[in-house]
This record gives sequence, structure tokens and C-alpha cells, in this order.
Amino acid sequence: MARSAAMPRRKPRLRTELSDADEARLVEAVALFGLPKAEVVRRLIRASVQAGPALSAENTKAVVALASQVRMVGRNLSQVLKAIHRGQDVRIEDTEPVWRGLHEVIAAINDELTEMTVAYGSKLRREAKLVLPEEIKP
Repeated sequence: MARSAAMPRRKPRLRTELSDADEARLVEAVALFGLPKAEVVRRLIRASVQAGPALSAENTKAVVALASQVRMVGRNLSQVLKAIHRGQDVRIEDTEPVWRGLHEVIAAINDELTEMTVAYGSKLRREAKLVLPEEIKP
């Protein structure tokens, strides 16, 4: 059927299937922001373009540096495990610096990634005008 002047073009629609977890998040956002589902989705789509990529160039460099640290500690850990497999006597106190370094690097990565994702989430909500009350600055 050809479209005529009497039948204006309909707005584009999006139909998508959500996992139960994603639907629960959407329902949570609807309740949190007091907006209809479609409006929450529209705002997030607009904001995702305006907010830009999740990782800035600076954040990407930080992730690369953290990955380098993990590799260094991983090499040390690998050397300890190879020595154990060869049957060499490896005292636990000799391996403590490796384990401590691994723990410190994992903690640093966790802190950095948490900071990056929290900051981006806050930025995305601001762009979408879906600001949480505690994010509003006086």
C-alpha cells in the first residue's frame, strides 16, 4: 500500500527483547527517575552519544599501565610456580612479596576501574538529565 498525503509517516519504533536482569534495571530506573520506560530509553540513547566513549584517552592509558603491572607480577608468580613444579624448595616467606604485589595490583585495578565506571555513569546520567538527588550540586 503506497503512502499518501493523507497517511503521514509514523515515527520510527524500536522493539527489543530484554533479559530479566535488564528489564529489572529498566523498571528500577523508571521508579528512580519517575519517567516512563520509553523516555528513560530515549534519554539514555541521546546521552550515550553526547557523553562519548566510556573510557577517555587518559583512562585508556591508565588501564594499559595497570595491565602492565599485572603482567609483571604475573611473571613473578609464574617463576614461583615453575620452581615448585621443578621440585625446588620454595619457602612461603620467599613468595610473600609476589603475593603481596599481586594483591596490591588487583586492588589498584579495582579502585581505578570503579572510579572510571562510576564517573562515566554519573556523566551519562547528567547528560540524560537523569541525575540522582545525591549527584545534584548546590
